[in-house]
Amino acid sequence: MLTRSTIISGAVACLLLALPVGSAVAAPAVISSAPIPSYVTQARYHHGRPFILRRNHAYWHGHRGYRYYRPGYRRYNGWWFPPAAFALGAIIGGALSQHGPVSSRHVQWCYDHYRSYRASDNTFQPYHGPRRQCRSPY
Repeated sequence: MLTRSTIISGAVACLLLALPVGSAVAAPAVISSAPIPSYVTQARYHHGRPFILRRNHAYWHGHRGYRYYRPGYRRYNGWWFPPAAFALGAIIGGALSQHGPVSSRHVQWCYDHYRSYRASDNTFQPYHGPRRQCRSPY
């Protein structure tokens, strides 16, 4: 059987456990002035230039160039590069610029859903961000 003093002492013990033990003081965070070693090398952006000359080596679209003639290579800016350095950009650019035909149901669906829809390039202007392709169920 629980007595009145046992119940009161239990309540006081629970109350003391719920209260913080010490007072907390807000203090500014300590920032160490020692430099942190970095194992990451910063990459340089070449402002969209596909031709890079680095340590006496030339690169065109990621392909290494050579100073002297090589069979099958093409000359650019005094260096010889493999055909892939030139052809890959043309192939990818041509494939990206082609749009497949869209059905009239697709165009009507996009006009019904987006006020800014343009059928000429199949895009619409969302509230935020650049134009987007319209994707319909048709």
